Amino acid sequence: MKYIRVKDCPLCEIFTNKHIITKLYWPENIEDIPRSEFVIVDCKTCKIPMVVYGEHVTSITKEAWGRILYVCKRKLFGGGITLRRNKIDCIDHISFYIHNINEKRV
Repeated sequence: MKYIRVKDCPLCEIFTNKHIITKLYWPENIEDIPRSEFVIVDCKTCKIPMVVYGEHVTSITKEAWGRILYVCKRKLFGGGITLRRNKIDCIDHISFYIHNINEKRV
């Protein structure tokens, strides 16, 4: 699948140069980042885990939302988490901060 990426977008750069300077939660292997639908990394500034969608878009499908929730709630952080839209860092690239994390699962 070919993804829409924008030059000089800091969130798109996560997928194009695979240079993660914070904790990588998803995918499990850094080599899988360019092919991943989304990544979960610690935000560089606030150190809160965040989901970054792999395309430079402002909305996602219900199916994509379901896959994100499955990974966040079932595989990584537990069912009590909430995802809040990140509208500050990059208003035209969808991303979410993950809150209420069960520290034992991280």
